[in-house]
Amino acid sequence: MLIIYSGDETLVKLCIDLFGKQYETRRLSAIQELINQEITSKDILIIDLEFCEEKDLPQIICPTLILVTVPVIKQAMRLLRHGVRAYGNRHMHEENLRQAVFALTAGQIWLPPAIVNHMITALPANKNEKKEPALLKALSSREAEVAKWLVNGLSNREISEKMFISIRTVKAHLTSIFKKTGCRDRLDLATRMK
Repeated sequence: MLIIYSGDETLVKLCIDLFGKQYETRRLSAIQELINQEITSKDILIIDLEFCEEKDLPQIICPTLILVTVPVIKQAMRLLRHGVRAYGNRHMHEENLRQAVFALTAGQIWLPPAIVNHMITALPANKNEKKEPALLKALSSREAEVAKWLVNGLSNREISEKMFISIRTVKAHLTSIFKKTGCRDRLDLATRMK
């Protein structure tokens, strides 16, 4: 079930239009209704913080997407520690909203690229930087190059510009990298490499 808490009719309609065929959807009119809901770990919860405060959030027991007006790294980190698995702009593109919900159903974390890049660059550097991480040995030279740019915090677009390849090719390399290394996402890869 997809449970939506928002007072924004446009956002609620968008969620129902995007996910209504895959999920039974339920809209809540008050955040307190979450306490009385029978929520399971298989449900997906979308909460619009425009209509409640962070302190009012219930205990997170299912994959949850929090939407805000302006995503901020400190808030993202607080919410991740609270159990939230996805966080983004309440006016994000439909495709990004779809990606965020599908990431939740796959057990992954979804954050705006700028926040992911900030988190990657904030990771401490490998103490022995001259030694190539073991993860790279299974990769082709181009995949290894993509992985190294990713660890430096570059977005797909920036990697494509540096390597003179299309964004689609960058995504194909990343899919192959994740498959070969067993990493779930960009942050997982960057953490293991650093």
